Formats: sequence, C-alpha cells, structure tokens
Amino acid sequence: MKASSPLIAQFIMHLKIDQGASPHTLTSYARDLAQFEITSETPLLTRTETQVQEFLKTLKKRGLKSTSIARKVSALKQFYQYCLREELTSENPTLFIESPVRKPKLPKAMDAQAIESLLKAADLGLPYQSAFKSALQARDRAMIYLLYATGVRVSELIGIEVSKCDLQAGIVRVMGKRRKERLVPFARIAGEIVHVYLTSGRPDLNPKTEALFLGERGAPLTRQAVFKILRKLALLANINPHLHPHMLRHTFATDLLKSGMNLRTLQMLLGHADLQTTEIYTHVAPEKLKEVIEKFHPRGGAAQKRSRQKLEK
Repeated sequence: MKASSPLIAQFIMHLKIDQGASPHTLTSYARDLAQFEITSETPLLTRTETQVQEFLKTLKKRGLKSTSIARKVSALKQFYQYCLREELTSENPTLFIESPVRKPKLPKAMDAQAIESLLKAADLGLPYQSAFKSALQARDRAMIYLLYATGVRVSELIGIEVSKCDLQAGIVRVMGKRRKERLVPFARIAGEIVHVYLTSGRPDLNPKTEALFLGERGAPLTRQAVFKILRKLALLANINPHLHPHMLRHTFATDLLKSGMNLRTLQMLLGHADLQTTEIYTHVAPEKLKEVIEKFHPRGGAAQKRSRQKLEK
C-alpha cells in the first residue's frame, strides 16, 4: 500500500533506509498512518492528542484486536517522534498516548513425540512425482533437520547461502532482522544430513543461485514453498496439519530452555534484539526453571546443602 501523502512517504523511506525495517512493517505502518490521516482534514503536523484518542476509540469500537491497535499506536508514536527530530513540528500528540496492554501470546511448541514423527516423515520423504524426487527429498530432510537444529526463522532459512554454512565447524551464518548477521551452531547429525543434500541432492537441481535450499528449477525456495512442504510432511507424519515453520523455532527454544540454557544465550541464538522477547519462553517451562533455581541459586536447596557439606568438612 502506498503512503497517501509525501510526509508519510518520507517517514516510510526513513524506516526503510535508516532503520532497516522489514517490508511487512513498512506496508503496515504506511497503511496505519494513511488510515489515521483520512479521519480528519486537519494536517497531520497539527493533529491533537484528542484526535489521536478519538481515532483509537473508533478502532476499539470496531472490535479491532489489541495487537493491531498497539501496532497503530507504535506507528503514530514513531511518526511523530521522527517529525520532532526533523523539526517539522514542535508538538507530539502521542506523547501521553499509552499502548493497549497486550496479553503475552505463548508460543506453541511441538512435544517430543510430534517432533520425532516429523523427523521420521522427513527421513521417509514425500512421494514426489518428479525426475528430481531423490534431490527434493534430500532437500526437505536437510531443511527440516536444520530448522529444528538452529531455530532460525523461515526468512532466514531461505536466505542461507552455501558459503555461509560451515559443516565441519557445525555453524551457519544467517541474516536476521534489520540485516543483522549472527552465527548459529547446529548438531552434528544436522550437518551430516545437509552434507548429503549438498553432495547428492542440490547439484541435481541445476543451481542458478548460491541459496542453500532450491526449488525444482534451481531457484531459491520461497516462504510459501517451505510452508507447503512442512504441511505435507505433517500430514505424512499424522501430526498437527496446521504445523508452520515458527513452531519448529518455538520447539527449538523450548527444548533448550528445558535443558537449562540461560536466557542470554538463547537470546543470541534466536537473534532477538530485546531480552524481553526471549523471556516469553519462561512461561513455557516454569517447572524446569524452578529446578534450575533450586539447583544453582545461592539460596536454593541444592546450594544450601553443598554449603553445609563444606562446613561439616
């Protein structure tokens, strides 16, 4: 959606170039600001706090979700902060506007049996009716194992290049949000399966790009293609037919947290800019976190016991 005024377009360009915002964010913010602009004939730079409040009240009356309203508040706040920095206005009508409280949306993770069934389905392979059947099956298997082994986003997965994947070291370099690169380690079994695909699968797809995962015509896989492959494997595995790539990311994070990994390390692996984003996983494995606190906290039962044993010696 195109911005409806030069001022909005200028702000959207700022987000794109200076902030590295995603295409989804750019489209959403442009739409949100255009929606606010048409609520009044008053120029955007002279809007009042009352007008902003009325806009938000209207959205709430229409039954818009709090998450959508929160995004619109964010768009408005960032827009007027930008206008202040550029000295386009001296007033910020969103200064005292509060974003609606959003209930934390707990990530859905797969249980051990479901992930095992999915991996077995990937080992078996989809019944492709293609001359490249073996290559496509090897690709799917490598893709699923790498998703679960690294917890990368689907956008990061399809952006991985062959040269960015060090199988001997067990590390892949991915391009995350705001074009920030990070190194993500993976288990040896995932590396072995990716190696099989690279040596006996990918070459048969006549690569036309450096992308690791290719379609049948040698072009990079799309997000939609990954979704479709995962859904078909879910059906083959007889598990949740609405499975999506992000559930593998959640499963990766949940399993590591349950194993005792600290949040800071998990934050780096997931590529979260803010630790608060990672903290949502503490709601997934509260019992395991209690065990960790009990074991390692200075006032935990296990730590107290060790202290007494030292004194007795």
